[in-house]
Amino acid sequence: MIRSWPKRFVHRNLHWKKANPPTSSRRRAFSCATHDYRNKLRNELHDLNLDDAIGLFRVMIRSHPLPSIIDLSRLLTAIAKMKKFDVVISLCQEMERLGISHNMYTCNILINSLTRSSHSHLFLALSFLGKMIKLGYAPDLVTLSSLLNGFREVSDDAMSFVNRIEEMGYKPNVVIYNTLIDVHCRSGSVNDALKVFDEMRRKGITRSVVTYNAMIRGLCKLGRWSEADELVSDMMEKRIHPNVITFSVLIDACVKEGNVLEAKELYKEMIRRSVVPDIRIYNSLINGLCMDGRLDEARKMLDFMVSMGCVPNVVTYNTLIKGFCKSKRAHDGMKLFCEMTHKGLRGDTFTYNTLIHGYCQVGKFSVAQKVMRRMSESRVPRDIITFNILLDCLCDIGKIEKALTIFRDMEKSEMGYDIFTYNIIIHGMYKAGKVEDAMELFCSLKLKGVKPDVVTYRTMISGLCRKGLRHDADVLYRQMTEDEFLLLYNL
Repeated sequence: MIRSWPKRFVHRNLHWKKANPPTSSRRRAFSCATHDYRNKLRNELHDLNLDDAIGLFRVMIRSHPLPSIIDLSRLLTAIAKMKKFDVVISLCQEMERLGISHNMYTCNILINSLTRSSHSHLFLALSFLGKMIKLGYAPDLVTLSSLLNGFREVSDDAMSFVNRIEEMGYKPNVVIYNTLIDVHCRSGSVNDALKVFDEMRRKGITRSVVTYNAMIRGLCKLGRWSEADELVSDMMEKRIHPNVITFSVLIDACVKEGNVLEAKELYKEMIRRSVVPDIRIYNSLINGLCMDGRLDEARKMLDFMVSMGCVPNVVTYNTLIKGFCKSKRAHDGMKLFCEMTHKGLRGDTFTYNTLIHGYCQVGKFSVAQKVMRRMSESRVPRDIITFNILLDCLCDIGKIEKALTIFRDMEKSEMGYDIFTYNIIIHGMYKAGKVEDAMELFCSLKLKGVKPDVVTYRTMISGLCRKGLRHDADVLYRQMTEDEFLLLYNL
């Protein structure tokens, strides 16, 4: 019921073989003989990464006597702050196996992790609530707020849950209402969120900046800009000061609307209000500048954020690399890739796909191949987009046979290819004069369980017409109307 990777990860770190003890460089801080875990908890907890935190947990559960639940709760809190909720769940299971009883605090940590993990375990969280009550711990508003967060996939039940806890004698506070609004907004039920927002006013519950942020985010996500603007004005009138999250939501919304100038004005306003920009703000601004074609200005923004002490991440560099590659400046994109590597940042699948596509666009297929080889050497997983880019490039430069070899290997493998892949190959076949092969591949799609889209039909009909096969083109056109693609075809 719980995803296997955190279990494997914890198991690997909790059960090192005695014949292969960790080296001092890898586990420099966790020697039982020379260090007391309590010192780590007291002085170094804020500096721990996930590996170190699990190493510390290993030390703690092997100590005699076993650590107190208070000490363990501090470590679990630190891991939860890293948003490694699946790992928290696995560590709690390990604690239970060792006979370490929960306290109220760890119960809340576990319920919060169950509802916020990569696959929300709402049912498990509700089951654990029953166990928690049997242990003698009455749920508090923190418990109930965490449980409410688990309803993000079923927001219709969220309000019923709040009504139920009111019937149980609990008085929902601003945190409960904030969570309810957030649950509704994340599921797209913004009108329900607005009802809750108004209900807070009627019940005399003071709305906080968190309340407004959740509501503004939900409205911006659906493009309801005027209503979001009204809420910002309402905030100001009530002397609720916007924070970095408020500005992040608004700047991101402006960028997505293509209004970079407004985004920059918001940035100036937050500086005027002494609100310190974070990585999300800078990433949004850089994205906006790239989308607007102002690449050199975006590059300067990167240098500026570094000078302000804000460390760029992979998203920052991916955004810039995409911007340069899209403008056929793949060489500048590669410079950024080398820069991020030098800074210790590891490129992901998106990084490599962007560079491969960038070099293919400018006709440098040999360099694209080198990037792909480096991708393999760096053990960065290739996805269907990687191969689609490669196939498209091979077809464009007339290397259809090589493209077909890769395509057949893909069909034999377990890689899940899609209609985009078939569209590329069909187009490449027509371009190379392989009309019969293209027709044969098209006819095999339904047998493979792949439904042709409007691009497939356009490619086929256009190719047949160019070859003078009007009758076959007319047959396909009629088939397309039966598949309800006619309106899309005419767009």
